[in-house]
Amino acid sequence: MFVIPLADMNSQAIESLLDDDLYYIIMDWNDEGEYWEMGVRNSAYQTLIDGICVVPNFLLTQQFKYPDIFPGDVIVGIDRAINGPPPRDGFISKRFEFVYIPYLELLTINAV
Repeated sequence: MFVIPLADMNSQAIESLLDDDLYYIIMDWNDEGEYWEMGVRNSAYQTLIDGICVVPNFLLTQQFKYPDIFPGDVIVGIDRAINGPPPRDGFISKRFEFVYIPYLELLTINAV
């Protein structure tokens, strides 16, 4: 597992090597709904997934296991019991972490 750092911006594209392939994680703050929305693009910047509402303690891409998407998964972790989705400053304040779980780690977690 490793933390994918987010910037203090309402909209950002995070370039990240996930299970040995380059992807772009797109994070957009929805000001009206007050939640983070996530998308995934491949190395050619083509959209693979879009419009995922970012919530804590849930594998965010589990339902999107297409051949072009990374085999691991993304989860938002919390440092303490907080109700609801991450606020705008939730990742910068370190109350929430945006974490990638590589495929091999997912296998060991699921085997337990």
